[in-house]
Amino acid sequence: MKKMSEVILGLAEKVLAQPSGKTSMEAAAAALLLAHVAWNRAVDPLGGDQLGNYRDVLAAFKAETPNCLQELKSTDCEALIQELTELKLALYPTDDRIIVLCGLTERQTVCVKWRHRGDDGVN
Repeated sequence: MKKMSEVILGLAEKVLAQPSGKTSMEAAAAALLLAHVAWNRAVDPLGGDQLGNYRDVLAAFKAETPNCLQELKSTDCEALIQELTELKLALYPTDDRIIVLCGLTERQTVCVKWRHRGDDGVN
């Protein structure tokens, strides 16, 4: 099984308008957030962020860097989430890990905490 940090980073890079090395930290974090939401919606359609609570986090990123969403392929975040959900289902159809936490570390690496669907433990 691939490391979840590698998997989620690969998905996040799909929604960036340019290579991640030329992307602001806030845009990279936004792309990771969208990939996180998409992954969980694909694994648990009734339990993922169906209410769109991720929008509050995106608003905080925009407060730091107002144009950060312009660094994504589109500013239609729901469309990007749908695209990533379909990609997850195509590439990792049997992977049942639920992402509990996903973000960038101070060293600019990706940290992902996850659990298997139905488990209480976190890896």
